[in-house]
Amino acid sequence: MYGLKMQREYLMDIVDGNRKNDVRLIDTSIRGRIALIDSETYEILGYAKLVDTKKITYEEYLVWHITDIFSKNKTMEYVNNMDFAKLNEPAYSYNLDDAEEADVPLIANPINENKIWIKFDMEDCTKGYSQLSLFDL
Repeated sequence: MYGLKMQREYLMDIVDGNRKNDVRLIDTSIRGRIALIDSETYEILGYAKLVDTKKITYEEYLVWHITDIFSKNKTMEYVNNMDFAKLNEPAYSYNLDDAEEADVPLIANPINENKIWIKFDMEDCTKGYSQLSLFDL
């Protein structure tokens, strides 16, 4: 299975249904059901169906990253770090359907990975945490 690595804030926005896409600077040929993986912890926090990709502008790519999740300081950091040399280069929107949160997060054990994708075997994942309420005990 393939997993798309991303920052937890954006990942949870997708899992919660607030966004239907992710944006990247490179296109992909991967389609179908994918795992949504926290890029820092390698936790599989959700799943989605990658339907297709669409070419967008670099400016649309930057705007996508500016959200209420981040403080104004973080937004200004994005604006200040804009790479104006890339303004004429394409970016891509990864269109996702049927996003759902994982019941119990698993830790992906990569067979192969790059900056964006992890290839892993679901049978080789380590169990993550399970949140319980006091009433479950």
